[in-house]
Amino acid sequence: MDSRLLATLNSQASSTRDPVVWARAVCRAASHFARHGQTKEALTSIGVVRAHFGPELHPEVASWLMLAEGVLHFFQWRTYEAYDRIRRAYGLAIALRTESAIPSCAAWMAHIEFNDGAYDKMLTHIREALTSAADDDHQARARASLVIADSYQLSGSYQLARPWYDKVRQHASAEGDEATLSAMLYNVAAFRAANVRLADTFGAEAGAEAYRAKMEASSSINYDFAIGTSELSFLTPILRSLILTIEKKFDEALVILESLEMENLPKRTLPPIFADMAWCNINLGERDLAWSFAGRAENEIGALTDTDDIAYVESRIAQVANALNLHDEASEHMDRALQALSKHKAFQNELLVKLQAIL
Repeated sequence: MDSRLLATLNSQASSTRDPVVWARAVCRAASHFARHGQTKEALTSIGVVRAHFGPELHPEVASWLMLAEGVLHFFQWRTYEAYDRIRRAYGLAIALRTESAIPSCAAWMAHIEFNDGAYDKMLTHIREALTSAADDDHQARARASLVIADSYQLSGSYQLARPWYDKVRQHASAEGDEATLSAMLYNVAAFRAANVRLADTFGAEAGAEAYRAKMEASSSINYDFAIGTSELSFLTPILRSLILTIEKKFDEALVILESLEMENLPKRTLPPIFADMAWCNINLGERDLAWSFAGRAENEIGALTDTDDIAYVESRIAQVANALNLHDEASEHMDRALQALSKHKAFQNELLVKLQAIL
């Protein structure tokens, strides 16, 4: 699929004599490439801008260039470097009053802060992005709206998230930003699937929600195929395996899970993956393998910071232990699962109050 956003940025770059306007368009193109997993093209665009200006970067260009570099780092899963680079871009824009870059920098910082669980900082930067962005600053407003929608989803309030997902769609569609639409579709599906999976481990009925999760995941996967994106490409098979596990298609889920390159995945994705592999194996009659993967999930659980993930992993280990008649171990893990679930519900309420206060 041809990108309308990229075509617009190329047109802006080729039709202007203003070097700052040209550089901003090329930097935005670099971010576009990064979000589609096209690292080589992103680096080329960044290199062109650096070569043109040399060591004496224009202040506004410097902010847009560092923002593009930060976005590239983020989609290489180099989160610390991404945040550091974008924070520098933001600080420079604030100090030198290059206001065009401030909303997008603030929105991207909020995005990373959301992923890292720094919710108070996230809320501060969300407020700044929304108050400083012009009505037609679709990049900043789409990213900020996505963070807000995801935050409402995380707080357990999908109905409050929906209007913000609509805003994401409106702003991203206004300039043909397929990568942001892709992220929105993925997040909607992933949050619902995670909620269904958690409900499933605690014995709740979630048939209708499971069907919605499947439909949303299919939409996300088909859209990514249509636009040819490969950003954070490991997420798609994880989502597919999650849906298959929910549908109790354990053999199909296991094929996908076994194909993942575990050494290249972020540490925090491993405990739920190992818990899923344990659950699939116990349901396929592979008792020894199931307990082995349950042990690996337990060994890696320290990488988790989100209480819902902890509740899920502990609950799955408890289920596997029960199936193996290891009732003492099952009881211990279920106690920890319930404690984590209680903390998660308290966190959801707190986050919802904070969101309502600023919005």
